Amino acid sequence: MRSLLVAVTVVAALTGCGEVVATGGHGGTSSCAPTVDATLRGVAMRIYAQAAGGPNVVSATRRLARSPALARAIERGDAARTRAALRPLLRSQIHRIVVTRGRRVLASVGTGPPLLAPVRGVIRDAGGRTVGRYTLAVGDQAAITGIIRALTGAEVRLLPAGDRAPASATASFAATAFPVTPERLWLVGGAASACASTPARTAAATIGAVATRLYRIEAGGPSMRRVLRHVARDRRFAAAVARDDPVALRAAIVRFFRTHSLHVVRVRATTVSGRLVGDVGGPFVLAPASSAVREPGGRVVGRVTLSVQDDTGYIKLIRRFTGAGVAMRTAAGAVPGSTRAGSAPAFTFTATAFPRGALTVALVSPA
Repeated sequence: MRSLLVAVTVVAALTGCGEVVATGGHGGTSSCAPTVDATLRGVAMRIYAQAAGGPNVVSATRRLARSPALARAIERGDAARTRAALRPLLRSQIHRIVVTRGRRVLASVGTGPPLLAPVRGVIRDAGGRTVGRYTLAVGDQAAITGIIRALTGAEVRLLPAGDRAPASATASFAATAFPVTPERLWLVGGAASACASTPARTAAATIGAVATRLYRIEAGGPSMRRVLRHVARDRRFAAAVARDDPVALRAAIVRFFRTHSLHVVRVRATTVSGRLVGDVGGPFVLAPASSAVREPGGRVVGRVTLSVQDDTGYIKLIRRFTGAGVAMRTAAGAVPGSTRAGSAPAFTFTATAFPRGALTVALVSPA
């Protein structure tokens, strides 16, 4: 089986460890551990790289580059106008930014938790001349290490560069704390249960475990629980369900969609008797979760099923975090956006489509 050869090649390149060669029977945990460790290291590096150069970074730096007001304020050395020009550009992506002209700091915006993966760039005027520089960060330390921990199953330690490796460390790579502090991110522990008969199959099983963890987070992680609790307790939503009012229900659901902090992609509600009141959202979503809908007094008036992730979003995350392609299929056929396979699936698991039914998720090498 050519198991995830494209993904494994990418991970091996990221790890810088070269080819992993098994000694003896690869099924033993001692002989397959280097493959598991190198694969998880590659996943962790990819997650970190998203904070250093992923879509949020691209969007943020593009806004800075396209702001003539910011360039003019920096060129004039006007600190107040620089801060004013930055405000509409920050949105929720940029947690902190420092803008300088020469050695002078014109603006330092953002406070809060420690940040990782700083990004540096220049601000140019309309003629292309550099008028200033910036250092920004879109990812905080807790969020980045939390994702790495959740997807790899390993504990994460950030230590100053040059410090001794922590006990039971399995892999590490260089990281940077905002604004320029060199550190090292260590993976400690982690499951070696992905061991298989060959290095390629072990790497595929390890990446499959990552994909499965991500699905479980989408289906029942903290974000899903928070959104489900919010929707199920919303007064206008509950009133619409109690009245069996599809128009009012749709208005309530659209309001959820417009609340960006919720990131809900589809909502379905039924009465106590099971009759459908309304179902609003994208056609291809996964990992549904359900809860009773209650009025403020506690009376159950119906049931809500919702999802916080669509199929395309899940496919993109797996590709970014592992390099693997994803092919999905329901009883109705292939899911739009699935990767066209270049070889047989390397790892397959069964998930749940919305609102119910089997969704086969296969990790594949892209064609």
